[in-house]
Amino acid sequence: MNKTPAYKAPLFKNERTTFERVEKFISEHHFKDCNLRGRLYGQSYPVHVKHYDFGPDIVTFHEAVEALSMQGAEVGVGFKFGPTWTTHWFQVDISLPQNCQTETKIVLRFDPNCEALLWSVDGQPIKGLSPDFGRTDLAIPSSPTVQRFYIEASCSDRFGDGDGNAIGPVKMDKVFELKRCELAEYSSTIHNLIIDFELLLEMSKMLPKEGARRYQALYTANDMINCLVLSNFSLDAQIKCHLQAEKFFRQSNGESQMTLYAMGNCHIDTAWLWRYRETPRKCARSWSATLRLMEKYEKMKFVVSQAQQLVWLKEHYPSLYEEMQDFAADGRFVAVGGAWVEMDGNLPSGESMIRQLLYGQREFKKFCGVFSEIFWLPDTFGYCAQLPQIMQQCGMQYFVTQKMSWSIVNKFPHHSFRWVGIDGTYVIAHFPPNHYVSQITVKECLDSRDNFTDHGRSNIAMMLYGFGDGGGGPNTDMLERAERLTDCDGVPRVQHATPQEFFTELVKDVDNLCSWEGELYLELHNATYTTQARIKKMNRLLESILKDHEFLQSMSLLEFNVGKPLTSQWQRFLLNQFHDVLPGSCIKEVVDDAIKIYTILLDELAVDDGKKLKWKGESYEAIPNEWVINSCNWPRILFHNNRFLRLEPFSITRLNELEVFKLSLSNKPLGLEDGHEFKLQNRYITASIDKMGRITKLLVHSVNKASNIKENFAAVSKNKFANQFVIFDDVPLFWDAWDVMDYHLETRQVIDSDSQAVLVKNTPLEACIRVEFAVSEKSSLMQYITIFAHLPYLVFDVTVQWHEFHKFLKVEFPTNVRDMDAYYDIQFGHVKRPTHRNTSWHAAKYEVVGHKWMALTEFDQGIALLNDCKYGHSCIGNTMTLSLLRASKIPDDTADMGEHKFSYALYPFIGSMQRPCNDLNLSVMRAAYEFNNPTRFVSGWHAKNKLSSFIKIDGSEGIVIDTVKPAEDDVNTLIIRLFESFGGSVSVKLRINHSRIVSVDLGDGLERIVSALPVETDDSSAEDQYEGFINLDFRPFEIKTLLLRLFAL
Repeated sequence: MNKTPAYKAPLFKNERTTFERVEKFISEHHFKDCNLRGRLYGQSYPVHVKHYDFGPDIVTFHEAVEALSMQGAEVGVGFKFGPTWTTHWFQVDISLPQNCQTETKIVLRFDPNCEALLWSVDGQPIKGLSPDFGRTDLAIPSSPTVQRFYIEASCSDRFGDGDGNAIGPVKMDKVFELKRCELAEYSSTIHNLIIDFELLLEMSKMLPKEGARRYQALYTANDMINCLVLSNFSLDAQIKCHLQAEKFFRQSNGESQMTLYAMGNCHIDTAWLWRYRETPRKCARSWSATLRLMEKYEKMKFVVSQAQQLVWLKEHYPSLYEEMQDFAADGRFVAVGGAWVEMDGNLPSGESMIRQLLYGQREFKKFCGVFSEIFWLPDTFGYCAQLPQIMQQCGMQYFVTQKMSWSIVNKFPHHSFRWVGIDGTYVIAHFPPNHYVSQITVKECLDSRDNFTDHGRSNIAMMLYGFGDGGGGPNTDMLERAERLTDCDGVPRVQHATPQEFFTELVKDVDNLCSWEGELYLELHNATYTTQARIKKMNRLLESILKDHEFLQSMSLLEFNVGKPLTSQWQRFLLNQFHDVLPGSCIKEVVDDAIKIYTILLDELAVDDGKKLKWKGESYEAIPNEWVINSCNWPRILFHNNRFLRLEPFSITRLNELEVFKLSLSNKPLGLEDGHEFKLQNRYITASIDKMGRITKLLVHSVNKASNIKENFAAVSKNKFANQFVIFDDVPLFWDAWDVMDYHLETRQVIDSDSQAVLVKNTPLEACIRVEFAVSEKSSLMQYITIFAHLPYLVFDVTVQWHEFHKFLKVEFPTNVRDMDAYYDIQFGHVKRPTHRNTSWHAAKYEVVGHKWMALTEFDQGIALLNDCKYGHSCIGNTMTLSLLRASKIPDDTADMGEHKFSYALYPFIGSMQRPCNDLNLSVMRAAYEFNNPTRFVSGWHAKNKLSSFIKIDGSEGIVIDTVKPAEDDVNTLIIRLFESFGGSVSVKLRINHSRIVSVDLGDGLERIVSALPVETDDSSAEDQYEGFINLDFRPFEIKTLLLRLFAL
């Protein structure tokens, strides 16, 4: 063996030339014929490849093997295949030559220029191949035996297939090329040296010039180059240089250095720039590659966060799922997040959010034996103020995201903090500073330390590493870097850990952490409250239908012992709440898939566009008749066939047995045409409406309960038009479907075109005006403005033919109410946001999210705007604005084009929004509930008698029983979910009226018992046949879950 020659120290101190020397020594592009990188691979050997094109079909392994054996065609490097989203299988046969050295590491190098999965000959997924970040190699035994592998190639890029723009509409005619297919000798030692040099080079660039460590790194790298070059890259020199680098990396930090808790992840969007059908394959490719890394790196920890993806893996790749479970049992493959999918954090209802966690947590427990304590939602576009309580309801006390770092106006002030919800519940939140797709580079480690905003309070942060969005996950280089940076002087410590291990450490600092109260508002992506209106409408509609159908199931279970949870329907519905589907930031093909899911669910559960529910339960006594349900815990009025009918709370009643509601009516019609205006008037309001459908005057009438004197309140601003449609230019900076920028408000144009208006109905019971006009040369609008004798608000039913390009349609309501804050309905409660723009934090909220209503109030009067399917709102000064339609072109260039139907209502009131001064006592909250949950008929329901309420609330009209459902696991248990809606502390009695209810327990969102609740009796219960009561105390906006145990039949 030749002795390694001696070498001398560098002759010069030119930092630039030394730095660039190291750079070129490991370059992928320069001097590869003589540098270190060019020596990574040695001798190569040919392989034999067969190919079969399955077109758009996704086939099983056995189907692919059969087709390849019968019809496979031989191909080689340069072979072109496609188009986009087709599936191609390759059979690869390898045979090493006899003279191959057995001690040499041999790898199969296969680069199809697209995503692929390598399979063993016995049908086991081995490893995902992802050329876009260098994962194209598989180590194989260096024996001269013939071996066979199969490769499933999906004609797609990991990050989407847009035409000229990754997030653009899909280019469906892309062609892919087999760029490499060979066996090659591979040097692990050279690879280790390349990692050494990369880190040394980065430290010499990133560490402070004032410190010595930067120069030590550069000197060490230069010294290693000299050693390798002068020895002609001998193996002895390679080993010596690696040991020299290892010595450098082992120089440790002081005690004050920050620690980064590293955990691998591969954020996989369940659908986005690809369809749902592709995501199981993305998971298999990513997670199989991760398992191969975990076999090699024993300290590695990895997290997955979506239950739906685990279900897909169990169904399509059972052996891979079992492998993952084995690592989960060792605490290394960790299920976090708790949700069915990583859903949007603003748009789903409160009950939808609980179901996301209920079904997600149950699946995680099947996978790894425990519920997750950590809510993991790294890429969602803001987080509602009720999430801390919803999390706690579902067994979670920690929260992780990084999306708040995307805000473009204000920098969020914390990375580790207490997040407090609207009811006072708090969780411990952490934002990894500031990535979830780190590669564990020196720069990222230093950035994590420098970006961290809670120094002094805590000295730890998460580092989430691995390629993401389209999957991928960690690779070998990341793990090698983590090993060298375990405790390397000058760089934060990198320590492999699980999320639970991180929070166990962070909770020690909980008393030092600051608090943030209320919503986490992302100052970006606020157009997702409006984009893809059809998806949002179907989401709201099915939330209502599922609620009513579960009420039917519960009443049937209670009365007839026949009823079941709607688990399958809910899980399919929840899939569409993924944070790029419900917000509308996905390609057209995903939108079509989502609408198809909604349509199938609607067909299963209802008919007549959701107006009538289907019932397929067993027949008790077939009495053909129409039945109508009221799933609210208060009485409702049904206007049907020109009659007002009273529905008891929580009831199912034959239509012909409903009690007629006696309403004091005038014989005069409610409408009047007076020259250029119409007048609509009932006992509650009087509205003057012009030929454009704009409200010029709106008076509210109320009987003062103390003095019985008539009062009037002018709810609309003088000389202003309410129900004024306006249109804006809508061209964001980059994220088209996602963003609406503040400057769009500078382009406001009032729609004031020629119109046609006619009074189409005019009776003492209802009056209706139809208004039609052009929005533009391409778009038009028709609306019906209706007043009913029994309702204290105006109803607007709108149809829009929408064919625009980068426009935003809204409707404005300037009011005669002054309030520094406007109120917005959210999950299980409401929040208030400023109507002024005093600070940058206020000004950034020019477009905000609301659910069923928004309102402005003064001491004794106010006005509310209800809607049935919209989420985007704003309020500047005293003008309330509802966002209606957008016309974005990326990633779906057809987004929102065509016909749209939606409704909203304007509800002015005297008194408070909780207790208006009218004889209906119809709070804004109840009015919005009824507007979004119309009284429905039941198709196929049969029973002898009506089913009346088995529970009722005494003590507060603000308690809403939001959900009644059969329990998931116990056929003799009903789940009741209540919340306080007014925003105040209250004590109430929950009265019970059913012989089958034997006990009541306080539970949680996972339907677990928290504590028993004593059922008491009093004299008053005998009068109204309610047999007992439970005392319940509520905080403002508190959620309670009750388990009603039934006597088994």
